[in-house]
Amino acid sequence: MSKSTRFILLLLPVLLVVSACEEGIDDWSGSATISGYVYTDAGHTGGVEGVQVVFESDPDAQNPYEGPDRWVVSDGNGHFQGNVFLGNKEGEYHYVADLSVGYFWKGKTFSWEGGVTVGPGSHFTLPAVDTTMFAPIVGGQ
Repeated sequence: MSKSTRFILLLLPVLLVVSACEEGIDDWSGSATISGYVYTDAGHTGGVEGVQVVFESDPDAQNPYEGPDRWVVSDGNGHFQGNVFLGNKEGEYHYVADLSVGYFWKGKTFSWEGGVTVGPGSHFTLPAVDTTMFAPIVGGQ
């Protein structure tokens, strides 16, 4: 491998990181983490795998989240975790953002009432939910 090829291969990761930071794609200091658990029943006896959880803007809130919807899926223990970036396209940071949280599983849904408020570097752990709280999706199968 030539010296110029090695140089390009070494420089490529640096360019990708700089490009991502300039566009505000992945700035961890401007991100917040949201996590939680989904169980089969109120006794929290078994985690539910495959529940889709969405973090999205709460447009009626005082400080609506401006980023894209973030989808995560619960693992075999019912645990889920996702990060949301709190900046916007102009590179401005919002030090507080309000999100709503929705759960989707086997044609049923549940919305976390009251929403979630997060700031950069924060970790918000949602209270555990169970599938008995879920209601059939209107028009769902």
